[in-house]
Amino acid sequence: MGFSPDYRKGLIWTTGGTILASFEGLLVRLVSADSWAVIVWRDVLLGVVMLAILIATGRKLQVRALGFPAVAAIFALAGTSLFFISAINRTTVANVLVIASAAPLFAALLGWLFLRDKPTRATSLAVVVVFVGLAVIFSGSLATSFLFGDLLALGYSFSLAGYFVALQSSPEDQMPSIVVLGGTLSSAIAWPFVGVGADVGHDLWILLLLGGILAPAATVLLSSGPKYLPASHVTLIMLLEIVLGPFWVWMALNEIPSPTTVAGGALVLATVVVHSCHEGFRTARLGRAKAS
Repeated sequence: MGFSPDYRKGLIWTTGGTILASFEGLLVRLVSADSWAVIVWRDVLLGVVMLAILIATGRKLQVRALGFPAVAAIFALAGTSLFFISAINRTTVANVLVIASAAPLFAALLGWLFLRDKPTRATSLAVVVVFVGLAVIFSGSLATSFLFGDLLALGYSFSLAGYFVALQSSPEDQMPSIVVLGGTLSSAIAWPFVGVGADVGHDLWILLLLGGILAPAATVLLSSGPKYLPASHVTLIMLLEIVLGPFWVWMALNEIPSPTTVAGGALVLATVVVHSCHEGFRTARLGRAKAS
């Protein structure tokens, strides 16, 4: 039996968004300007493009109507940009993306802490195993200059998890406004730290591609795809970025992941895959039980 039209649409959008997002690490690494300048340019352009999409679709920017979950999502989204771009310039792309892949499990942890959504025994075990994998990755950075970057990547993973949790409690139609305001907030935070007279002229085309095309397109696709797919399927598809992101950087810059990153990353990825499959089967069983 083939895929339904809705499932096929969600599959295409989520896969397309993941592939586009996988190029972000490479583009950030190619920019010679400092992280603060990249954050400002990327997020100002992202906010402007998303605002233009709002206007073009006849919708308005929501501010007063936003509740606490939406405000939390705005701050979490700003944090994802601040941590991600800073981490990319201070550790390997592979480290950043592998550490970020733990976000779905961290989201379950945050959901338990703030939403009283008690995780299953399998999720609790998966979180413990993921932390073991992350410890292996961090152990490989202790004697290098990558440790601070790995910590920033951990901040990115938790910010991403917080964004997922906050979005669950936010109305679907508020997502574009959240992206616009989140981009505005992160660029406002980064602006005072941009060097006076910072010259990004020779990097302008990369920044325009990153903030004006790639980030908005990936955001729209990754926000639209999950409407038609189970959460466990979305998680598995998005893991494609963990493979593609380091691959693009290896092809362009010959950056090779360390053995500890490969070992710890394999443990983290295997745990996330097994957990996603387990949760998907469990949800399907519960659905069948309720229907019968």
